[in-house]
This record gives sequence, C-alpha cells and structure tokens, in this order.
Amino acid sequence: MDTESGGEISRRTALLKGGLVVGGTVLGLSTASTTAAEPTEVDRCASLTEPGEYVLTDDIETDGDCLTIGPGVTLDGNGHTLSGDGSGIGLSLDIGRDERAVVRDLRITNFGAGAAVGSPNGELALENLSVTDNTVGIRGGPKGRIEIRDSVISDNEVGVGPGEGARLSITESTLSGNSDAAVSTDLGHVTELRRSTVRDNGTGIESGGGTFVDNTVADNDGFGLRLIGLVAPADLGSATVVGNDIRNNAGPGIEFTSCSGAVRANTITGNRIGIALSGVTDDFGDATPVYEFSRNDIAGNEEYGVQNASDHSAVASCNFWGDPTGPVAEANPIEDPAGDAVDGDVEFVPWAVEPVRGGDPVCFGGQTVGDSSGQPTDPDGDGRYEDVDGDGDVDTDDVDALFANRDDDLIRRYPDAFDFNDDGTVDAVDVRRLFTEVSSR
Repeated sequence: MDTESGGEISRRTALLKGGLVVGGTVLGLSTASTTAAEPTEVDRCASLTEPGEYVLTDDIETDGDCLTIGPGVTLDGNGHTLSGDGSGIGLSLDIGRDERAVVRDLRITNFGAGAAVGSPNGELALENLSVTDNTVGIRGGPKGRIEIRDSVISDNEVGVGPGEGARLSITESTLSGNSDAAVSTDLGHVTELRRSTVRDNGTGIESGGGTFVDNTVADNDGFGLRLIGLVAPADLGSATVVGNDIRNNAGPGIEFTSCSGAVRANTITGNRIGIALSGVTDDFGDATPVYEFSRNDIAGNEEYGVQNASDHSAVASCNFWGDPTGPVAEANPIEDPAGDAVDGDVEFVPWAVEPVRGGDPVCFGGQTVGDSSGQPTDPDGDGRYEDVDGDGDVDTDDVDALFANRDDDLIRRYPDAFDFNDDGTVDAVDVRRLFTEVSSR
C-alpha cells in the first residue's frame, strides 16, 4: 500500500487506486470508474459531506461512530447493515437550517444512537430503514423535521427522541419492543403518525400535539398516546386523533396533560383508562384547552372510559360506551347503566346506542321520544327500535307513541331506527307495520 507520513492514504494515491476523498476522509471505492450520473460507492465508515448520491456496497462493523451525512446527501444502504459496539452514533446528520439529507434501505443496529441530528432546523428523510437494538433509535435536534416512512424501529431503549419544537412524521412504519418508549419528548414537539403500528413498547407515543390517523396503538406497558402540549402556556397545542385502534394499553389509551384535542371515529378498548385528562388547571396561563370526543367506540376499559381530572369540561357525545344504556355516571338518566365508567366534568348525552361503524351512528342515548319514560330500545337487535317509549316492552303503547310523535326531532334525526316498512321515511305506514308486529306477538 502506498502511504505518506502518519500512515494515511494520500488523496493522489486514493484517486489513482479508485478511491475518493470526501470531506477529508478516504472512502473505500471499487476500482470501476465513476461518473457524475453514478452514485459514489461506500464500504467503510466515513464523512459524506459533499452533496450527491452514495451507495453502500457492504455491511460495516465498527466501534464508536460510523457515517457522517452532510446536506444534500442521499445515501442508499442497498439493504446493508451498520453494526456498532453499543456506543457511538451510526449515522450523524450534520445538516443545518433549511438543509436536507435522505437515507434509505439500510439496517442500523447496536449503537448509542442509530441516527442523530445534532444541529437545529435541518430536515432528514428516512425510508425503508430497520433501526434496532440501539440506546436511542433516532435522536432529533430542536426545531428540525424528521420524516420516517416504511420503516421498523424496534427493540431500542427509546425508539425516537425528537428535540424541542421538532416536527416528526411517521408513515406506514412499525415501532415495537422499545423498552422505554416508542417516541419520547422532553419539552414538546409535533407528531404526524399515519397508518403505522405502535405495539409492545414500554410506553407509546409522547408528543406535544399533532395528527394521528389510522394507526394501531396496542399492548404498550404504559400509555398509548400522551399529548403534553407545547412549551409556552399561551399555546397549549392541539391534537387530532382519528380512525385509530387504541387497545390493551396498561395505562391510558390517550392521555391529555397540557393539550387540546379532537378524538373521532376511534376504537378505544381494553386500556386501563380509555381517555384521561389531567394537568391543565384554571391558572395555566391564559390558554383554555378544548376537548371534543365523538363517534368513538369506548368499551371494556378497566377503570374509566373517560376520566377528566382537569379543571375544564370535555364534550364526549355520540360515543358508544360498550352498552346501549350508556356510561356508568351520576348524570346518566338510565338506572343501572352497563357501559364504561365516566368520571369528572364530561358531557356524554346523547350517546350512541350501538357500536359506531364509521358512518352515521344512532345517537339518542339518554333522550326520549316525546314525553316517553325512557330512550327507545331495539329488543330483537334488528336495527329497528320497536320499544319506542323505552319502557322495556313492545306493545300498543309503542304504537301510540310512534303515531303521536312521528314528527319528533329524535325520530326525524334517525329515521332508519323507526322505518319499519323500509321505504326511507317514517309515516303512518310505519305505525301500521309496528301495530301488525305487536299484534302478532
């Protein structure tokens, strides 16, 4: 091998032998010549600081740090693996304000941090990565942006640790088996989580706020989602949680500490608490959180479906609480309800009297037709509410109640529940059909 003093390969010798010096570090390259259109081949730890395309040609095992990525760099791991000794950083991202780097198709395992963004405001895109068995899988800098797509982040202590004010986007990915947390935050960041699975972690996703759509968040040892708000008391932050399956978490399925939230069309089942509100008091700056929970199936949660320990009310109407009689709560007008328990200042009337199917649920729980004694019920489970007066029997009193209240607001809002001849309207024909059914009993 040709060497100069200090045992380093000279830049001239490296070039003659097909090598390349990038950012002062010699990369191992193939002897084949490269052109501007071809990616630079990499087979050892190095600093990739010149913008351009790079491709890993072999697995790399190392002690301490490995690759440093600069702005404008795209690294294709080509399915290879970076393996560490439990220390150092697998990928160090040196990208500043409004700068971007891309890494794809790479396995990173057994580092102190699999990937780390040290500088603020940079943007990192990760696609088709496997990040496993690190202390922190991906560590982000403050106010930066990290995009993770089609990746697996598993069996780390912390899966992802964004910096303060960062924007984290996770799409079609799996975060599992992270012993401490899938995502952990210090002072709040914003998360976008879509079509992903967060399962079997110490805790699930902790975030200042964000958007959570069409995910499975299940079987975590603590909370599923925890929304802690943003740092400034004047800006609590907000979260939108829609279309998720949030189940069997040992803590709350969703916990709001200092964050407003809208929770819609989710299945929230089998958690210790379905939705927990805590932490925001009347003297928390000038901000007031707004909580709106609707069209969710909230059922089978161990302690409460919703527990509101904050100083602010929560609107939680049109949810199904696991039973047509609604939640166990002092404000429930039905005697001995059998749904999940509700605690604190929660407005839950009307509730859905059947599981929410993502369409237009029947939400007249706690309401009556005219001056009837109770809410209508569906004794035979056919989707028609023959017990119009809610007294537990189907008889001529129900026929009279339907005839007298054909124009009642509840019937007009949910005509399918009383359309006994299935013609799309509620009229005298339905009264006659109900009478015929009662007479044949």
